[in-house]
Amino acid sequence: MPLCQRLRAVWFCAIMLTLTASTQSWAGPIVLFTVDDLGAGVFQYNLIVDNTGGSEPLSGLTLLKGNSVFGLDDTSVIGAPENVGGNPAADWSFLAPLPPLVDELNYFSLAPSADVLIDGSLRGFFFLSTTNPSTISRNDFAVEGIGAITASQIDLGNAQLVPEPSTLVLLGSGLAGLISLRRKRLFKKRCGHPRPR
Repeated sequence: MPLCQRLRAVWFCAIMLTLTASTQSWAGPIVLFTVDDLGAGVFQYNLIVDNTGGSEPLSGLTLLKGNSVFGLDDTSVIGAPENVGGNPAADWSFLAPLPPLVDELNYFSLAPSADVLIDGSLRGFFFLSTTNPSTISRNDFAVEGIGAITASQIDLGNAQLVPEPSTLVLLGSGLAGLISLRRKRLFKKRCGHPRPR
């Protein structure tokens, strides 16, 4: 198999694997998060509920290990999307963990118009914690949604860290470099150097 065909096959496989992985991670409702280092060992965790591919609107969000992993209790700074400017579409509240009886942090909407619609998303959930994000394992950030129609718990898996813009730029520049290299090789192959006679 010529080198050009092998490179094309490798390139196609890499693209298909990337698309498959991204499709699987966005196939249903998920929670994304970012972390702001506020200094003095305090971190702000910002959550985004993404109901893309969900089967029903979400009227609740549960962080299963709110106290045991993040040290949250009724004295913690916790925030939810608020009724800003009289808009009930962002009107949520929360119940803080009450150790040792309740480990969960529960967010809930105050009106059906505030639910996270199918294929919609909502940001504005946050809490402050002294737990350093580098010490958290993937299973520590387990979350569930509450269906607005069935009131059933929906396993959302583990919250996923939003990629930093620098990571995306690095990935994009790497792909651009590969494309440039491939075009250069094709140009040399097509135009070639004059053959000695």
